[in-house]
Amino acid sequence: MNNLNPTRLLSAALAAAALSALPAHADVIGFEGAASVGLYLPGESFSEGAFVLTALNDFGIVDTAGALGTQAPTGNATQFYFASNDGRLRLTTASGIGFDLGGFSAAFVALDPPSAQTTVLVARGTLQDDSTVSASFAFGSSATSNFPFVSYSGASLSAFSNLRQVDFFACSWVGGAACTVPTANNGQFAIDNISVSVVPEPGAALLLALGLAGLALRARRTPR
Repeated sequence: MNNLNPTRLLSAALAAAALSALPAHADVIGFEGAASVGLYLPGESFSEGAFVLTALNDFGIVDTAGALGTQAPTGNATQFYFASNDGRLRLTTASGIGFDLGGFSAAFVALDPPSAQTTVLVARGTLQDDSTVSASFAFGSSATSNFPFVSYSGASLSAFSNLRQVDFFACSWVGGAACTVPTANNGQFAIDNISVSVVPEPGAALLLALGLAGLALRARRTPR
């Protein structure tokens, strides 16, 4: 007598498969908390949940707008990351697992005195297969030297999926193209509220689903 119930096994397999196909869990890197506040020299890293952030090229600061004085960006009363001069911010996961970039907010931080050069923010991602994607974003405009935080999301970030890392940096915008001339320390920017989602691995749930599906098929084929 065969005690395996094919219908129940198939149902269990479908349930396990559904668990393995759960969407990526979204999180927001907000740079909050006293532990994050501080000066980060090039090459130094700090953690935000499952993610590691590294200052590159020049120093960065995590603090509120008050720490930047007269050139501080507007529209953000909380802590954020400031990249000085031509600095970059690199984002990776601590485990190396892939992640998606869903959005962020950013502001230009002008030199004192301000430069006349037009500057944009660039996000450059490296995918798990070592291919690269990049996109540029216009900063919010201002009649003064204090630029506003602006939120970015949507179709422009659709290719930033299953990333290994992503770099944020500011770049010159000349002749309709980014990074055409050196920024000469005009690449200062602030960034906050980076929306990220860790890509779930198939893991044990998918293996369980495949095993149960195999048992169900075998039970159906076994004569009673």
